[in-house]
Amino acid sequence: MSKDTMISFRTTEEFSKSLKKFAKKNKVTLSGFIDAVLQDFLQSQAGQDILLEDRRRFPRQHKALPAIISGQTGSQKYFHASKITNLSLGGINLVVPKNGDGCNLVDQKLESFDVVFALPQEERPITIQCQGKRVFQTSDCYQVGASFDDTDLDSYQALQSYLY
Repeated sequence: MSKDTMISFRTTEEFSKSLKKFAKKNKVTLSGFIDAVLQDFLQSQAGQDILLEDRRRFPRQHKALPAIISGQTGSQKYFHASKITNLSLGGINLVVPKNGDGCNLVDQKLESFDVVFALPQEERPITIQCQGKRVFQTSDCYQVGASFDDTDLDSYQALQSYLY
């Protein structure tokens, strides 16, 4: 395996001596020893738990709510029917079906857009301004991930009480 990237880190003299001692005992270079220790850790259950841990600030909840996304690309406005698939107080994931109208969400670069949706037991629709983070295209739809940019206090409080 080719090792073409160099990583450097600071440590105490005592720790450095211990690492060199273990490397010599195992008849490998210091770099090889550190690489083996890190590889073993990443393949262990503890390493996998850390790698798979959800680092979001707010926990995601899987939902199925109809929504409309709207925005503007240059001088052209757009509206798309969509479905919320998961939601948190920090962001949203939407599925937008491809409907053969020639619209390509990947080309639109959804930077800033609004999401409008209704929550059960709420009298008025929720409107949240979002910042597009990713658009993933499948054969029949687009999956759009976005973080919340701005919302009015009433919408945010309604969302908060719905989620928690």
